[in-house]
Amino acid sequence: MIESFKRLNWWQLALLSVAVSVIGGLASGRKKKKERKVYDVELKQAPWAPPGWVFGPAWTVNNFFILSALQKILNSDDPQRRRLLAMQAAIWAIFFSFGYIYFNKKSSILSAVWTVSDALLAGASVIAASANDKKLAVRYVPLLLWTSFASSLAIYQALHNKDQLFQKQITL
Repeated sequence: MIESFKRLNWWQLALLSVAVSVIGGLASGRKKKKERKVYDVELKQAPWAPPGWVFGPAWTVNNFFILSALQKILNSDDPQRRRLLAMQAAIWAIFFSFGYIYFNKKSSILSAVWTVSDALLAGASVIAASANDKKLAVRYVPLLLWTSFASSLAIYQALHNKDQLFQKQITL
């Protein structure tokens, strides 16, 4: 299976990124109507927050570049390979668990922790990859940009909403 993944064309990676994004959405166990209610009605959103529907396409693009990076790592003998693979595993763990934390548990605090952690992992991946392969590093930039922006949204939500899991609101 890994050998097949190593040989996928760009359009096959694009289709895989759509499939992964759909699976990520299904992993949360949420329904579309319920998702919109959580995002649009139940939580105070940052004034700069995009509409909820933007997140699906944004993550499909991010997933394409993350999968492309994974493919490049698997096809290389980069000295940072193990470190990059470990960070990839953490990035994917965050991706597949975020919907559950955000939509099911309605934890604005954990959502902020997950999102900021994703941004930090993306930044660390850019730094680690750039030591030996600038083209690999560039593949993490969309994730870094998106999760940095999303971190601002998540932190705003954590500061302006009561966390349903912890039954607390962060006060400064």
